[in-house]
Parts: sequence; structure tokens; C-alpha cells
Amino acid sequence: MTAPSAPAMNLVTGTASRYLLLAVNIALGLVLLPFTVRHLGVAEYGLWMMVASMTYYFQLLDLGYGSGIVRHVAEADARRDVALANQVLSTFVVVYAGIGVVAAIGIAGVIALAIPRFPNLLPDQIFRAQVILALLGLRIAIGFPMTVFGAATTARQRFALNNAVAIAVALLNGAITYLVLSTGHGLLTLVASTTALAIASYGAYAWTARRAFPELRIRPSSFNPKLVRDVTTFSMYLFVIDIAIQIGFNLDNLVIGAALGTSAVAVYAVAMRLADYQRQMCNQFNGLLFPVIVRFGAVGDTDSLRSTLVDGTRIALTLVVGVTICVIAFADSLIGRWMGPGFNGSIAPLYVLAIAGIVLVGQGPLGNVLLGTGRHRLVAFVSIGEAVANLILSLVLVRRFGILGVAIGTAVPVVLANLVILLPAACRQIDLSLSSFGRAVAIGPLIGSIPAIAVAAALRAAAPPVTLWAIFLEGALVGAVYLATVCLFGFDSGVRTRYLAHFRQLIAVSPFARSRAPRVSSAGVQV
Repeated sequence: MTAPSAPAMNLVTGTASRYLLLAVNIALGLVLLPFTVRHLGVAEYGLWMMVASMTYYFQLLDLGYGSGIVRHVAEADARRDVALANQVLSTFVVVYAGIGVVAAIGIAGVIALAIPRFPNLLPDQIFRAQVILALLGLRIAIGFPMTVFGAATTARQRFALNNAVAIAVALLNGAITYLVLSTGHGLLTLVASTTALAIASYGAYAWTARRAFPELRIRPSSFNPKLVRDVTTFSMYLFVIDIAIQIGFNLDNLVIGAALGTSAVAVYAVAMRLADYQRQMCNQFNGLLFPVIVRFGAVGDTDSLRSTLVDGTRIALTLVVGVTICVIAFADSLIGRWMGPGFNGSIAPLYVLAIAGIVLVGQGPLGNVLLGTGRHRLVAFVSIGEAVANLILSLVLVRRFGILGVAIGTAVPVVLANLVILLPAACRQIDLSLSSFGRAVAIGPLIGSIPAIAVAAALRAAAPPVTLWAIFLEGALVGAVYLATVCLFGFDSGVRTRYLAHFRQLIAVSPFARSRAPRVSSAGVQV
């Protein structure tokens, strides 16, 4: 067997480390979220989440440059043009430093002008909100120029290095949160401590960049305006999409805070956290599809594009439907045991957001096909339309239905934009009929969902879970029934055989398999 290529190993280790990072974040969230809310109180935690939502919009000042830098550095690296790669990175250290200054000025304006006038904030909350935003703003301003180090590591496909740092930072952040709150300190101390850790972590990302890119040389004197124009041409549509994402999801907390107060923000944050976990558990591989699709599109390989879209969507839907069945079946028990009865208001919004999550995860490959084959303008304009509709619906519905109305206002545009506009466009792009696509990707999850729902209902009736461990065990049983049914009856023999072969290939190129393989001397003798 030939040795696995470096890109293959990078993808395997990168994907594995991403899932490890996800597992760490979910475990920490499940443990620390109720702990944090108990120690801070619902209103204080809601204040923190609302102020943090304000900072998300300053991250839009990235202007989509992050992906553009990766693209240009990777292209230069492929041509072994280290000088150009260093010039791109050096240029954007200067650009990002300027963006950091702009962000700092903007955050100072919000602190001085917006927070004192924000609805439903008590006088004592205004000062704490200003201090929190100042601390988070410092982190953002410093973080912008440090972005280039992560981009350098990613361009060299050393994904696992960045993920290793992120895992270490997540664990340290959890430890700091526990220590600060268990010793009786409050919200301001907690935010200051976690911000200091985040700023220190930038040094670790700089170290990973030097490991991945030993030739890295950052020189502000290498600034090149032409490179800024080149990267901007590619990144501006990604910037539009980023704006839409921020409006579509992160504005929800501000709408709720202004209409209902910070305690309602905390309740909604629980539903959002669980819905986010649902999506993250199922879409870790979607980001890996983009460079593959770009290559197929560049050579006009429609057959490969079609196969990638069908397989990617089939896998995404299979995962997300199974997870969603478990989330909906056990949401009330999970939220009740995890957060307590005061958060029962999170259950109904979670149902709505989980249904929208099926569409969001399933459309990941569709979006990659459209972006990778030159339909980025369509994706950008649809994303903006979806976000505006989300905002309008949320503002209208929050007064009548509370946080459930905000969830509905988020879900309806997501479903319509993706199913009515982007799905048909992606199918047309690769000459595939909607009916053929639907049969190829949806039959397996539909077949698997029938016994899974029946098992979940039977478990809830016969042995309703009373502990978190029981909830996870019953959820795992439902998931196992679902996956077994999909694999045995939902996939035809050809698909099943092909996926099994891919799985064996992944095992063959895994680090564990390599460590167990016999070593061969230069003479061809096993040693």
C-alpha cells in the first residue's frame, strides 16, 4: 500500500481534531453553562450575552479577508513563491492593524453613546455593560492583525495545529471560569480573566504559524496596495454573506433584550446554544468541500461536481436528521435537568431552531457548489434578503409570541431561501433535476427516521429519563437505531459499499494505522 499523501493526512488529522475540539466545547458548555448561570444569575448572564452580541458586528470589519488571504497564500505556496506569500501576509498585518484601530474607535462610540440609551438596562447594568464591552473590544482590536498567523497555518493545511491550540485554550477558559466563579468573583472579573487568556492565545497561534511556515517573515515595509485590491475582489462577496449571517442570528439577542429584557436573552441563549451544537455536530466536513469543488469547477468536471453535491448532502442530511430527532425527543428533559425549570421557555424555540438546522446543515454542500462554480453573487444576495426578512419577522413576532416569535422569524427565511432559491439553482448548475436530487439524498434519512421516532416515543413513555446520563444513553440508543436503519435499508447496496470503502481508506491513512503498520527497510525487509 502506498504511503498516504500529506494532504490526505492533513485532512484526516484536521477533521479528527475539529471533532475533538467540538467535543471539548460541548462538554464544557454542558457543565459550565448551568454553573455560570447559577453563580451570576439569569439577568447578569443575559447582560453578558447581550453585550457579547454587540461585538459580533465589529468582526464584520474582517471584510471577508480571512478566506482571501488563505486563498492567495496557498496559491503562492503551491508555486513555491515564498516571497509572495510573505508579502501577502505582511500586507494584511498592516491592513488588519488599521481595521483594529477602526474597531476600537467604533466600540468606544458604542460604549459612550449607545449603551446608556439601550432599552431595559438598569442604571447599575449600564456601567457593567460598558466595562464588558471595553474588555471584549480590546480583544477584538488586538486580534485583527493576529489573524494572519492563523491564515498562514491554514494555507499550509496544518489544520490540526490550530485546532490543538483551540482545544488547549478552551480547556483553560473552562478552568478559569470555574475558578473565578467558585471563589466568589463576579461577571467583570470573569470577563477580564477570559479576555486576558484570549489575548495570550494569539502568541500560541503565532507559534503554530512558525511551525507550519518556517519561512514566515512579517515585514510591514512589504505592504503592497495591489495585493489588497486583488484579495478584496474575491472577499467582498464573502463579506456580504458574513453580514447576512450576523444579522440573521446574532441580532436575535439584541431584539429580545430590547423588547423583553436580559433575562429573556438568557433563556433564548440556551435554545441557541443547543441548536448550535446540533449544527456543529453535523457540518464539520462541509468546510472541506469548498477547495474540492473549486478544483472540479475549474476543469469543468460536472460529473464530479454532481457526485460531490449528492454525496455531501446525503451525508449531511443523514447526520442532522438523526441528531434532530434526538434533540426534539429529549429537549424538555435535557433542558429541565441541565438548566432547571426556569428555562422551560427555551424548549419551544429549540424545536423551531432545530428544524431550521436541518436545512442549514443540508444546504452546506449546495452553498459550496454555488460559491465554487461562480454563483457567489447569488449566494450573497439571497443571504442578505434572508437576513433582512429574519430581522423584520423577528421584530414583528417578538411582541406577540416572545422568544418563540424570534425563533420563528429566524427559521422561516432560512427554510424558504434555501429550499426555494438556492437548492434549484445548485441543481441547475450541475444539470441535475430536483426530483432526482431529492430521491438521492432524502430517502435514507426518511426511512431511518420512522423506527427512530417510534423508539424515542416508546422510551419516553416506558422509561422517561430522569438524569442527564439517562438522557444521553436513551438518545444514543435512538441514534443507533436510526443509523442502523439508514445504512441497512435507506442506502442501496452500491452507496453502502462505496461508503464502506471510503471508511476503510480513512482508517488506512489514520495515524493509528500508520503506527501499527510494519516498517520496511531500504532493502524491502519488514523490521
